[in-house]
Amino acid sequence: MTTTPSSLDHALRDVQDYVSANEPEGLAWDTFRDVYELVQNGNAAFRENIMEEAISFYSRANNIKYGDPIILSNRSAAYIRISQYLKNRAPSASEHRPLSGLDPTTLAELGLKDADKLVELQTNSVKSYILKANALFLLDKYAEARDVILSGLQVDPFSNSLRASLQNLERESCRSTGSNMHEQPDRNDDFDCTLCLKLLHEPVTTPCGHSFCRSCLFQSMDRGWEQMPIVQDSSVY
Repeated sequence: MTTTPSSLDHALRDVQDYVSANEPEGLAWDTFRDVYELVQNGNAAFRENIMEEAISFYSRANNIKYGDPIILSNRSAAYIRISQYLKNRAPSASEHRPLSGLDPTTLAELGLKDADKLVELQTNSVKSYILKANALFLLDKYAEARDVILSGLQVDPFSNSLRASLQNLERESCRSTGSNMHEQPDRNDDFDCTLCLKLLHEPVTTPCGHSFCRSCLFQSMDRGWEQMPIVQDSSVY
């Protein structure tokens, strides 16, 4: 049975608390209090591994404050967690009833829908990309999951969780297709692009000593230098 790599679960281990700093200007205090209580109750259920209850609380909060990033992130994580459980459960647990009769694929699609919105709202959030990659992985869309992780690495090239997720995703992808990732000869990491983690193609080295594929570097430049903290100078060798 294929299981989601542990590193891809990084964003699913816990959820974000709703704090007073999240209160938007102009939102009535009573309304904020209702949203706060619903999210915190959902978080308590999530941490007790009662995902159906957590999703119910998050959905009620979303009905009051639609499209809030914390609500979307937490609900996406809950959808993905229960989808993962149902997909990987042992045959002896088959009598467990899915959430509202929904199957693992539908739950993963719901998690992906929330993650898609989250990426649009928080393009600089590593967790947004990991959530989306998890959902795509559960839908067996390995190539798309890989592209999402690579997009996240363009935002934060030094994210250990994203880099580990990419390596484990490729390992699981090879396992599911029956291919052997060790068939390729070993190579030194010095010849890997810092962004895509593949063998350098038309390599470019920046003054800070990092090497990139020319196309990867230019794509990152298009996203803005402020999203490329490892490059402090616009000149390249």
